[in-house]
Amino acid sequence: MGYPAMKCRTLMALLMVLPVLAHAGVREELMALEAKKSDQTVALPPAASPVVPPPSLMQLPDGRQANMKDYAVVLFMQAHCQYSAKFDPQLKGWADEHNIRVYPYTLDGGGDVSYPHPLVPRKTDPASPIADEIVTFFGNGLPIATPTAFVVNVNTLQAYPLTQGVMDMPALESRMASLVQADMDNLDPRMLPPMPASSQLTPQ
Repeated sequence: MGYPAMKCRTLMALLMVLPVLAHAGVREELMALEAKKSDQTVALPPAASPVVPPPSLMQLPDGRQANMKDYAVVLFMQAHCQYSAKFDPQLKGWADEHNIRVYPYTLDGGGDVSYPHPLVPRKTDPASPIADEIVTFFGNGLPIATPTAFVVNVNTLQAYPLTQGVMDMPALESRMASLVQADMDNLDPRMLPPMPASSQLTPQ
């Protein structure tokens, strides 16, 4: 199977994980609500119509706005990486504030305080020396190190390197806005400026 086909299949599998986890969370919340209802002695008022949250919009450098439901961040971290421990809480706080989905992957099998149950890269071919997600995201020659994050268009599965090493959130948000703008304009990722260099990273 060619590299583009493997990359597309891996990204599709990756983005299908979240709905499964979301349904499990919803099921648990509903069970908890039903348990509370059984303890109630008074009738509850009719439930209000669900409120649809407004879209999370990001201002782009050219003045346009992008809906963040169309994008996600894929993060590679390690439980024993001091720089992941520093970067991950900042990323989580920023992503939660802007309603941006983050898919964390662990390179050493463990999680951290921010992402205690990360995904583990898998091999669809047991004979392959490298897991599929590693090939998909680092196959362009980017060193395998943590923390490393990518922006992914969830509709086209196009991925762009966001940061490798610790990056402060204003710089990360600015770079993400530039990458989303480039994606909306269908620019070749190879034509984008490289990520800012950082020494705060841990090789696998």
